Amino acid sequence: MKLPLDGLPEAVTFDCWNTLLQEADWTHAHARRVGALHEAAVEGGHPATREQVGAAFDMAWQRHMNLWRREQASGAPEIATWALEILKIEPAGIAYEHLVAHWQEASHTSRVLPLRGARDLLAALRERGVRTALICDTGLTPGRVVRQHLERHGLLEHLEVQAFSDEVGVPKPRPEIFRAALEPLAVAPQRCVHVGDLKRTDVAGGRNAGMLTVRITESHHDSSHLAEADGVVESHAALAEGLVARG
Repeated sequence: MKLPLDGLPEAVTFDCWNTLLQEADWTHAHARRVGALHEAAVEGGHPATREQVGAAFDMAWQRHMNLWRREQASGAPEIATWALEILKIEPAGIAYEHLVAHWQEASHTSRVLPLRGARDLLAALRERGVRTALICDTGLTPGRVVRQHLERHGLLEHLEVQAFSDEVGVPKPRPEIFRAALEPLAVAPQRCVHVGDLKRTDVAGGRNAGMLTVRITESHHDSSHLAEADGVVESHAALAEGLVARG
């Protein structure tokens, strides 16, 4: 990988999911969330079957994804509201609050793992004096919980700034979330690199912010026909060779 940059970048920002972390058992987390929605439906007096509840969850999740593609943020509270409304249950009270809390924490019961070499790369960048930050779009799992996953795997200590869409209020590729990460670092975007797996959010967002971009393919390969990054790597080891070795 060759980037049009002399020497080390001043800062490197990272996407989270499929870049630093991956949810290796989404099926388990999905089943737990559908189960929690079923319990809320029963408490709400709705005689829904597991299949009907699963369909309501999937419809609500799709609404979240559609908004995300339109660069609008939403999370567990909104998705729970939509799912309950589909089931004709008032989204209020203790059952609703428990449902939101359960959905936000559900990833703790699945396998959230770091990508190979992620921690080593972050540590190497910090040792070289390169500033680091996280720019993460959130869904059912809020930034508060993502930080716990990052800390458990030794990644959080190497990320000076964390910008989450549920906290900033907008997702990538909106410029606000990139500014939220870069401004505390006080670095010029032209001397920064953003690393992520998605062309629409990471490549386009980083480029629009004035940064160089790198797409990592180990956990997810984006085969869309959107504009490609300045560099493409298969792993964090390859990324380290292209970034850290520059200095």
